[in-house]
Amino acid sequence: MFRESVEIDSALESEFAMKTNRKLTKFTAVLMAVLMILCAMAITGCDGEDKPKEKSKITETKKTPEQIAAEKKAKAEAEQKAREEAEKKAKEATEKAKKEAEEKAKQEQALIKQNADQKKYHIFIKKSAFTLYLLDDKNNVIKAYDCTLGKNPGQKQKRGDMKTPTGTFLVDEICDARSWTHDFGDGKGEIKGAYGPWFISLDTDAMSKGAWGGIGIHGTHKPNVMRVRDSEGCIRLQNRNVEELKQYVRVGTKVVIEE
Repeated sequence: MFRESVEIDSALESEFAMKTNRKLTKFTAVLMAVLMILCAMAITGCDGEDKPKEKSKITETKKTPEQIAAEKKAKAEAEQKAREEAEKKAKEATEKAKKEAEEKAKQEQALIKQNADQKKYHIFIKKSAFTLYLLDDKNNVIKAYDCTLGKNPGQKQKRGDMKTPTGTFLVDEICDARSWTHDFGDGKGEIKGAYGPWFISLDTDAMSKGAWGGIGIHGTHKPNVMRVRDSEGCIRLQNRNVEELKQYVRVGTKVVIEE
C-alpha cells in the first residue's frame, strides 16, 4: 500500500511537471513572439529615420522667345523708370538749392542796399599798392580790387597832367557809361567801352578849385592792364569789379585816396 501511494505521488509529480513544462513552453513562445514584434517595430522606426526623404523633382520649363522678350522689356522699363525717378529727384534737389541760393542772394542784396543807403561803406585806395578797398563802418575790408592809376605819380595839379589825386572825396554821381566813348590820343580814335559799365564820379571841386576835374572810378576796355600806371588820372577797375562795387556805393559815399 505504501508502494502504491509512492507510485501515485510520483505520477502526480510527473503530471505536474509536464503541465508546468507546457506552460513554460507556451509562455516562452508568446514572449518570443512579443520580442520579435518589438524588434520589427524598432527596425521599421530606424529605417524611417535613416532613410532620406526624396527630394521633390522640379521640372524646369523652357521659356519661349516671347517670354524672354517680355522679361527683357519689363526689365528695361523698370530700369528706365528708376533712371527717371533719380533724374527727377536730382532736378528737384538742384532747383531747391537754386531757389535757396537765390533767396540768400536776395537777402544779401537787400542788406547791401540798406547799408549802402545808410552810408555804412566807404572806399580806401592805396596808390602804392594799386589796390582799392571797400570797407564797412568798422573799417573791416569787405572787398579788395586791383586797380590802374594815372600814368604819372604824385598829386594832381592841373587838367591833363595824368596824375591821380590824393585826399578825401565824396561820390557826387554814378553814371551809366556803357555807351560812352573816349579818344586817348593814340591814333586809334574813339574807343567804345573805354569807361566800362559805370563811372563813379568824385567831387574834387574843394581841392581843385575848378582847375581840374572829371576824376572817377570806372571800368575799362583793357581788363588785362591792371596794377600799373596807365590812365589819365582816373581809377580803373575790371568791369565785373566795378559792377560789384556799384552795389555798395551811393551818392555821398566817402572815398579816401592815399599814396
